[in-house]
Amino acid sequence: MKNKKKANPIKKILESRLFSQLMPVGLLLILVGVFAIATNGRLVTGTSLKIIVNQALVVAIVSTGGAFIFASGNVSLSLGATTVLTATLSVMIYNATGSLVLMMVSAVLIGVVLMATSALLSTALGVRVMYVTIVMMTMFSALQQAILGGSTVAIPTALSQSLEKGGFMYIAFGVFFLICVVLFHFTDIGRSLRFIGTNNLCAEQTGISKKKYLLIAFIIAGVGCGIGALVAVVRGGSVGTNTLTSLNMDCMLALVLGGMSIFGGSKSYVYSGVIGALTVIVLNQGLTMLQVDSTIIQAIRGVAFLALVTLSQVRPKGLPAPEG
Repeated sequence: MKNKKKANPIKKILESRLFSQLMPVGLLLILVGVFAIATNGRLVTGTSLKIIVNQALVVAIVSTGGAFIFASGNVSLSLGATTVLTATLSVMIYNATGSLVLMMVSAVLIGVVLMATSALLSTALGVRVMYVTIVMMTMFSALQQAILGGSTVAIPTALSQSLEKGGFMYIAFGVFFLICVVLFHFTDIGRSLRFIGTNNLCAEQTGISKKKYLLIAFIIAGVGCGIGALVAVVRGGSVGTNTLTSLNMDCMLALVLGGMSIFGGSKSYVYSGVIGALTVIVLNQGLTMLQVDSTIIQAIRGVAFLALVTLSQVRPKGLPAPEG
């Protein structure tokens, strides 16, 4: 009889669903503990924790929407540029009309249109999503700079303070996150996107339209960009060419740190963006409190991203989990 190879217990643990679910949370707790000790407790004071949560909101919202794209095995590099351009245009609409409702509705619609355009171009031209979104990222950034020049656009301070005190940021995040949880884990949208990410060919053979669900993923991500833009405007009160310049990298890093595989598939979780966003902001805040140079902070973030992407280069095999 041929001897059967014994499964590597470490590899088995690393590939388990439980590990993929708990690892991001464990990493976040470890970072909080390390920086709490290194900063003599300054990181975990009430004020610092509130700052971390508020700074993480925009990244969490945009990343949560982006998780739908990642789940399908695709990567969008235009999330940050879309959010900033959306914020700019929505503030201009408010200043032209004086209507808060119109500003909010237009932000969501603009985010959806901008993101949907990338999906439609990708499917129509037969070009990979990543390449299309690189072009769109450049175009959106250039368009924002052309609109603003060296100036900024702003909403009245009284309005931003009123919305902030009224809890708009938390309500917007909570509602969007709950909707995304339902769509991602309890509907055909999430199941189909994870199926496409796990086995694209098999998904098509079972009648799942990759073009249809890719467009849906980008539309949901566009809603996230629109809501993220509104939260950014409420927090900052204004938008300029230096607003949210690191958002795109923050979202990419957040999704990876949150446990999302770059190949998507059955081990994708919509909460990855939230856990990852908190991890990214804790990392930034902790290093800043330790007076680490901003250039070195960016280098550390880049190395962390490359390391995590490298670790996930082996594409998982098999079909989606039975529970979907």
